[in-house]
Amino acid sequence: MSTVWAVPTSRFRQASQILNFLREERCSKRGLEVRLFKSSRKEPIASRQWAPRSDLDAVAREIATYIAEYESVEATIVAADEA
Repeated sequence: MSTVWAVPTSRFRQASQILNFLREERCSKRGLEVRLFKSSRKEPIASRQWAPRSDLDAVAREIATYIAEYESVEATIVAADEA
């Protein structure tokens, strides 16, 4: 099962907002994928995956930095159970 959080990147500016999502979705035990989009594209311009790990604060900071580096319009965080 997967949980998807897709919102404009303005909502992802602070790592604390990402951290709240990661905690709520128990992402220390789930793989993550972040997909970045420009407003005029249907396909992501970039994508990165994170393996499950317990330091969600560090993961949230890494994701916030990753999103900021691309200056994308929208981002999607997908939390998926490992198969």
